[in-house]
Amino acid sequence: MRKILVFNRLGIGDVVVTTPLAQLIKENFDAKVGFVVAAKSADILKNHDYIDDVFPYTKRMKREVISQIKAKCYNEAIIVDERFSSSLLAWKSGAKLLNVGKEMSVGIKRIFIRKQHELRASEDFGSYIKLLSPTIQYKGILPKVGNMDETRAEYVKDWLNKIFAMSKHLVLIVPRSAADNKNWPRESFAELNRYLNQRGVVPAYIGSSADKEYIDQIGGKKYNAAGELSLRELPVIAKKAAFAVSVCTGPLHIIGTANIPILAIYGQGEPKRWAPASAIVVQSKLPCVPCLRLDCSQPKGQTCMDEILPSRLVDIIETNKLLQ
Repeated sequence: MRKILVFNRLGIGDVVVTTPLAQLIKENFDAKVGFVVAAKSADILKNHDYIDDVFPYTKRMKREVISQIKAKCYNEAIIVDERFSSSLLAWKSGAKLLNVGKEMSVGIKRIFIRKQHELRASEDFGSYIKLLSPTIQYKGILPKVGNMDETRAEYVKDWLNKIFAMSKHLVLIVPRSAADNKNWPRESFAELNRYLNQRGVVPAYIGSSADKEYIDQIGGKKYNAAGELSLRELPVIAKKAAFAVSVCTGPLHIIGTANIPILAIYGQGEPKRWAPASAIVVQSKLPCVPCLRLDCSQPKGQTCMDEILPSRLVDIIETNKLLQ
């Protein structure tokens, strides 16, 4: 049996869209599949149908991770994140490198970048299957996170019953990214809330416990579910939703695995590469978009996210009859 490691120590969304590669490996080879990911991404791969082992990585845990990999006898590695440091980590773990990542960070700059940015990320990452066999084709497999814990099934059922007792439809909203320039103004969310309230909908706002106060400050009637659901529970919840609204952040990609309509609000990002297949992209029309910058030179109130009016989302909801 082959034992194949997949390295992607980037963000949560990057890891989600790498999961089709695990399915391709399992469907075509007698193999165990392990994922080496940043510690923040590890839980989303727990109880996964196609991933046998997950190795959470932090710099402090480097030696421990190497020992864990050696103990599991993984002997082949695919470096999806294309980082030189991941290649080095795989080599120290005793795995044969099926490709060598060379990307390195020098201050705020990156050098030796390979990424095929013209491709959808899931297609790009899925194409690494050709390292195992050049005849296997990536076939548009939907990304998948791990299954939720069975002990939480009753909690999730009660959560859904509570929402449907107060709202005509379930509408999920993910309002906050860790990057401020990806966030839509709270006033815009408040205006969207008022529209939804008029249609008998009390939207459920999703986030971590740290987002609770931020969500409380958004006007309009809503249900603040910050901290109430794990990331692996989001697809289960999402399958009961009429649609979702999300800024560009990890939960966007997790909800995307449920294959429901998502109004994906993009500013400086590149939706052609990153937006889930079921997303209806709402992006700024400013000439500088997309810029892919982590900062912004536009004055406050005139950024690419400020330029997106709530009326655009309302028009999409009405045109696509998402509340019928």
